[in-house]
Amino acid sequence: MQPQINLLIAEDEPFQQELLLMNLKPFDFVHVVDMVKNGDELIHKATTIPNINALLLDLNLGKGRGGLESYAALRLRGKELPAVLVTGVIPEASYTYDLGVIDIVEKPFTPFRFKQAVERLSKHIDYQNFVQHGGLYIPVFSQDIEQLVPSEVLFIESLNRTIYVHTRTAVLETKIPLRVYCKYLESHYFYLTHRSFLVNMKQVHSIEGNVIHFANEKRTALIAEDIVQEIVNYWHDVIKR
Repeated sequence: MQPQINLLIAEDEPFQQELLLMNLKPFDFVHVVDMVKNGDELIHKATTIPNINALLLDLNLGKGRGGLESYAALRLRGKELPAVLVTGVIPEASYTYDLGVIDIVEKPFTPFRFKQAVERLSKHIDYQNFVQHGGLYIPVFSQDIEQLVPSEVLFIESLNRTIYVHTRTAVLETKIPLRVYCKYLESHYFYLTHRSFLVNMKQVHSIEGNVIHFANEKRTALIAEDIVQEIVNYWHDVIKR
């Protein structure tokens, strides 16, 4: 499964903005969070919108700070985001690499070249997620084998002797038994809240009675009646503190 890319685009030319959006349409794992036209807007949006995890930058952004200057300012403020430069002026490669630029796409570009850059960005984010979660992947085995990072998984459910892995974007059937997942994930904030639910406690938004809710999700998980207080205490003391 491709990692979700929440993208902030910095481009001041309307035609180029439309061109970028058009070339991003085939990638269902890319969500354009916002579009900015200058360096000040770029810094403001990148530091105040929490879910942005990647940038698409033009080098020249009209008046004021350009794309690279603004990008460097972000890093000085402790905000490190992978970026792809889409520009008509190619800067020195060693400098951009030191800043964290993943790829440089020269204008005018072909759809194939743009696709290469998006795939490179996706692989970089996937690797970042892997490292941030202690080098852990959650395997899903059905017709094919998929590898998920823990943050992608809401909960794992046993229903009518079939195991389902619930992510934000999909429900995946797997042949791996629930007890195997329990053992594998016991040290990674996954909790067997019910005989049928293994929950990623870091994804829990609220608990009402014996029902677990996830942010912006209609799907819920259950808690066995005899361990409700135990789960609530764990969520408050270990996860929310």
